[in-house]
Amino acid sequence: MKSSNDPHERAPSDARAARPDARALEPRLVIRGESTRKSECPAFIDWLAFTVEPKAAIALPWLYSILEEVFNLRNRTEWIPSRKGWCGYTNRIDLGVYGLIAFGGEAQKNTMHVELNAHACAVVSNWGEVKLWGEEDHARITRIDLAHDDLEAKTFDIARGLELLAQGGFAAGGRPPKARLVDDLGSGAGKTLYVGHRVSGKLLRIYEKGKQLGCASSPWVRVEVELRNKGREIPWDVALAPERYLAGAYPALAFLSTEQCRLRTLQRATAISYEAMVKNLRTQSGKALCVMTRVHEGDAAAVLVQVIREGMPKRLRGFEDGVDGLRPEPQE
Repeated sequence: MKSSNDPHERAPSDARAARPDARALEPRLVIRGESTRKSECPAFIDWLAFTVEPKAAIALPWLYSILEEVFNLRNRTEWIPSRKGWCGYTNRIDLGVYGLIAFGGEAQKNTMHVELNAHACAVVSNWGEVKLWGEEDHARITRIDLAHDDLEAKTFDIARGLELLAQGGFAAGGRPPKARLVDDLGSGAGKTLYVGHRVSGKLLRIYEKGKQLGCASSPWVRVEVELRNKGREIPWDVALAPERYLAGAYPALAFLSTEQCRLRTLQRATAISYEAMVKNLRTQSGKALCVMTRVHEGDAAAVLVQVIREGMPKRLRGFEDGVDGLRPEPQE
């Protein structure tokens, strides 16, 4: 997602305005430049892990350059060594919001391992280039998550998943896989239906993504299959055709033919996360800000200068570009 060329600047128009009502200040978000163009792919990659043997004597700089040039990852200054190892590797580097690198250890035979999370996968601009690199440098995919989003729950939801489970829609030639439902019991936190198990190398998650992000009324549902290289080799072709591998994971997922736009998914996630952040701020600090506004006789700028600080809340880390595309709806 690209940031806007005209970021909205939030500046008070009247520093001595009367003390505003808290609800009147709550922004109604408008997504700037939201695209209505649909992509041809109804699925996307939401997690990628791979192991590779470095093709250079100085391994770490080589891998850094791959992550920057092939995967389009940025903010190298936030890639920080950790004191912990990872899954048998003796060294680990945390890649900021993107995931981690692990290396070192006699049993690992000079390999390096990379875990790229949803934030990292979202900034990849050319999966064809990723496929070519993976094949040329003989990188081995150890995990990949393939996802489909139904933003309005028009074709899939938890109830439909349970119905298909009862009909045997997730059986793949053998006995039906084990399943479990995590129910929010109406709290608005969101339900999750799990089918399968990581031990087998294939796990399906159907969950209420919008509610998970903090919007209790959101209908947004995500269908996601996690594949691991246990008893199977995951080809790099999956980078170019995630919908084919997702639809082929279970008979019940053959419905995946509707188009979707990855940009709209990211924009929706940013908007929901922002709204949840505003709600939490009002709950935790709203009264204190109200008192400060009274002390400063409605001077919002005087209040902000005392409490604002640089940085991005954890909830919005990884959505920096999307934040620039949000703006409050103009007040009449």
